[in-house]
Amino acid sequence: MLGWFLPDRALRLKALPVWFASLLPAFLSAQPVWQHPPKLVVGIVVDQMRVDYLYRYWDNFGPGGFRRMINEGSFQRDAHYDYVPTYTAPGHASIYTGTTPARHGIVTNYPYRRELKGTYYIAKDTTVAPVGTDDPAARRSPYQLLASTLADELELRTDHRSITIGLALKDRSAIMPVGRTGDAAYWYVGGDEGRFVTSSWYRGQLPGWLTSFNDRHLPAQYLDQTWDLLLPRERYHTPLPDDNPYELPIAKGIAPTLPIDLSTLRKAGNDLGLLACTPWGNTLTTDLAMAAVEGEGMGRDDVTDLLAVSYSSTDELGHLTGPRALEVEDMYIRLDREVERLLGFLDKVVGIGEYTVFLTADHGGADVPAYLRDLKGGAGYTSLESLRRWMEARGFAEVIDKVRSGQVFLKPDAPQGTDAAVADALSQHPEVACAVAGSRLRSMDEDRGLARFLARGYMPQRCGDVLFLLRPGFLVEEDGGGGKGTSHGTAWNYDTQVPVLFFGKGIAKGEVLQRTSITDMAPTVSALLGMAMPNAADGRVVPEVLSK
Repeated sequence: MLGWFLPDRALRLKALPVWFASLLPAFLSAQPVWQHPPKLVVGIVVDQMRVDYLYRYWDNFGPGGFRRMINEGSFQRDAHYDYVPTYTAPGHASIYTGTTPARHGIVTNYPYRRELKGTYYIAKDTTVAPVGTDDPAARRSPYQLLASTLADELELRTDHRSITIGLALKDRSAIMPVGRTGDAAYWYVGGDEGRFVTSSWYRGQLPGWLTSFNDRHLPAQYLDQTWDLLLPRERYHTPLPDDNPYELPIAKGIAPTLPIDLSTLRKAGNDLGLLACTPWGNTLTTDLAMAAVEGEGMGRDDVTDLLAVSYSSTDELGHLTGPRALEVEDMYIRLDREVERLLGFLDKVVGIGEYTVFLTADHGGADVPAYLRDLKGGAGYTSLESLRRWMEARGFAEVIDKVRSGQVFLKPDAPQGTDAAVADALSQHPEVACAVAGSRLRSMDEDRGLARFLARGYMPQRCGDVLFLLRPGFLVEEDGGGGKGTSHGTAWNYDTQVPVLFFGKGIAKGEVLQRTSITDMAPTVSALLGMAMPNAADGRVVPEVLSK
């Protein structure tokens, strides 16, 4: 700028190139990040991870995993799901579509169908063939998903030059993120196989890198060891002794305590599905993620790729033990090491500053009601049969078809208005917090208390006639395991509040303390990449997350 004040005009003109050159770095750095997006986006979903695990276990985490993501990235500390049910398939779909089950259609893991008089699995598809296995359980696809995902939109943004892959132990956790047009989803088949497979929806045969990965027989190797505490016992934060009355074991015939000789369990007849309940299920998932990046050449050019990784073992174990178990904390300490291993791998293969990672959970998890009840907390178990008897005693015995998963299904010939009457009767039950007729949810203002959670999870074609919520701390008795283990699926904070972390290229460092929704993640990633939001997304971009 001093050149403008030189008395000689010629000298001023000579100074102009120097002045512009001095501004060039600032000009380039001011370019929107979407013009030079990350080479690879990695989405990590931790199944059944409560946000308070980050606080409780912080001093047992290493420097390169969760701590690195929080210290160098963005941490949304008040992020929530805003619908019910908070289950795995709806959770993964909501993260990647940026909307709720009312729009994307994945209303639960196992919807009830009146004409079948039973449930069906949301990812089951008998029109596709298993690939990499003969197991018919691999007949899976995203055909029930009605909205596009980040992977779908990225494929459109890059004219299908992006590589988009989902992987997890659970098929639904691999499938829902990549949507209907993503390149591939891979999931685990246990039994005697212990291998990752796919279906003909995605491809006709496994890629060579995955065949080679399966041929390493890692599940059998990981189960040929003893699971004991990674750290000294005094480092752990659980208030309960390892041997307590609130946990179920990972296999029959043993105590729910550490150490566990996994090789002995294998010899006793437990198949390779046992891996999913151990920390090495997460280790295998990291192994596969790294193999996918290497095998597919992800993040190697300027066309952004997407890898959706879901860690399923945390949920498999959490259901058995509840969130206060020694085993759960040990699994998260080990998972922290897996996150560190994955980030270190990406540093080397893709390059520091060339990739972006987001991490969240598909839902949280409740404390074991029996444990809270013993502490004189407000908690307990409610049987669906008791709810049915309650409604039958009030004159609805002839119109009720089924009561399950927070829903009442009426018979097709039920008189008009019955749903509202049943909802009113059910609302009077002392352990029911809210019950609403589906016909009302279709036109209800979504800001009306607990009913808004029900409305955002409601699709008339796939849901019951009356939706209800139990009071905080209560679980359905059949999910309680006789006072042992836990579940999720409610609108209460222990199920809805999850961690949301962003890290890497284009991410601003700091904490976001205002309340955000899980449906904000997909719009934020879309803004980072400079592409259209998923077509049904109704979340918002969180501006504090993105670097300016």
